Amino acid sequence: MKIIEESSPYWVLIGIRVEDVGRDCAVGFVEIGRKHLQVLGTVHGGVHAALIDAMAWVAIISHYYPRYVIAVTTDLTVKYLKPITEGVLKTIARITHVKEPMALITAELRNKNNELIGTSTTTYWITPTNKTLNDIINELRSKA
Repeated sequence: MKIIEESSPYWVLIGIRVEDVGRDCAVGFVEIGRKHLQVLGTVHGGVHAALIDAMAWVAIISHYYPRYVIAVTTDLTVKYLKPITEGVLKTIARITHVKEPMALITAELRNKNNELIGTSTTTYWITPTNKTLNDIINELRSKA
């Protein structure tokens, strides 16, 4: 996942990191800095949504591994339960249901104390390819 993290300009900008990947699930985080805060001093909702979206995508990639699929977000809903101002924002994304071409992913947002600070449901449109994840990683490496 490191090559994917480093090859995504948006992930680099936000600071999205993958902590763990399992079959149908992914855990990722962002270390909160000043650039993540909105004017009132809490983490901007877009940072939450970006992290959820990224880990939902990783969960889908893990579901199809070693095959590679194009997975595009069609819906992302976030329920914000508690603000976060510092520390680490963590997301645990799990595939709930896959029936091509659609996939449903649920996610939890947690703070550095592992308190639940938000939940999400995300829907993706899945398009199979003739490539493997290793093919995609090799393509990314050749561009670096």
